[in-house]
Amino acid sequence: MTTPRRPRTGPLVLAGALALVLLAAGTTYWAATRDDGGEPAREAEGPVDDPRRIMLAGDSMTQGANGDRTWRYHLWNHLSPQVEGLDFVGPYTDPATRDMILPVPTTGDEAVETPEGDPAEGYDEGGAPDGAPADRPSGESSGLSQQELEELEDTVWPGADGDPHTVEYRDPDFDQNHNALWGRTLRDAAASIQEEVRVHRPDVLCVMLGVNDLLWPVTMEEMEYRLRHYAESARAANPNLRIVIAEALPIALAESDEGFALRVYAYNELVREVAADLSTDASPVISLDVAGREGWDVSADTYDGTHPNAGGETKIAAAFADALAQGYGIGFGFPRPLAVRPPAG
Repeated sequence: MTTPRRPRTGPLVLAGALALVLLAAGTTYWAATRDDGGEPAREAEGPVDDPRRIMLAGDSMTQGANGDRTWRYHLWNHLSPQVEGLDFVGPYTDPATRDMILPVPTTGDEAVETPEGDPAEGYDEGGAPDGAPADRPSGESSGLSQQELEELEDTVWPGADGDPHTVEYRDPDFDQNHNALWGRTLRDAAASIQEEVRVHRPDVLCVMLGVNDLLWPVTMEEMEYRLRHYAESARAANPNLRIVIAEALPIALAESDEGFALRVYAYNELVREVAADLSTDASPVISLDVAGREGWDVSADTYDGTHPNAGGETKIAAAFADALAQGYGIGFGFPRPLAVRPPAG
């Protein structure tokens, strides 16, 4: 683990030999720990020279479903040969199981119930959260009924060729730690990000959140509050945190729901403005337009109008890799042209 350096000064009257000894011993290592008594972790007094601990935070597009590789896989395998000691950090490791998932609406005439509660509440990896995930209508159990399971048979799931009740990646060869949950909103994530940063100590926070908030009517004043609250809460745990905030990706619902499309457009403008306003020398913030950088095509880059297929995963990873390289000097840009294949069928 790369650790920040904390300078120590000694009296100027020390002799040369003693000064050399103090200089060699004067750099101490900070290790954020939490003891059994729940004492707060100590914060770094300055930015690390070589950021290696990266937290990937988001919703279903980042967590991925059972049978996905996820864009996290592609980013890890791109960066790990270039960044010594690279470490993805976060409270979770699993993709979503099938019983956690309901498809996001793709047309404006599909009813969407208001979510209740954060999917993180009661979540136990290896199974669905206790209570209804945010993507589920309130009042229903966390498991799917037989009728729902039959209806989902026609949905093209990434892991359709495997056991739908297992929790596994299509290729597990990457650091699986993450901070993303299916159905999570920016509102809910803002309430826990300070503790998550305090415990897992990322040097860099890569965020792709907001689209679940926008599924329901919400003012941009409220979205600005949620976005600022999220970033400021993360900084409260690490004042030297580097942040990348992605704009919301287009999804099929925007093609038939004008209100949703306008909210996405306004939110993406907001991401750019807030990132520029919040960025400081100590804690820079970058906004990232994945769709614009990579030519996002909903029909070609998703398997259900919302969630990335293999090509979409590669595009998201490439956009974040370029942002990390160009903005923070972490690794190199993603190789071009992208190895993107059209969806099967």
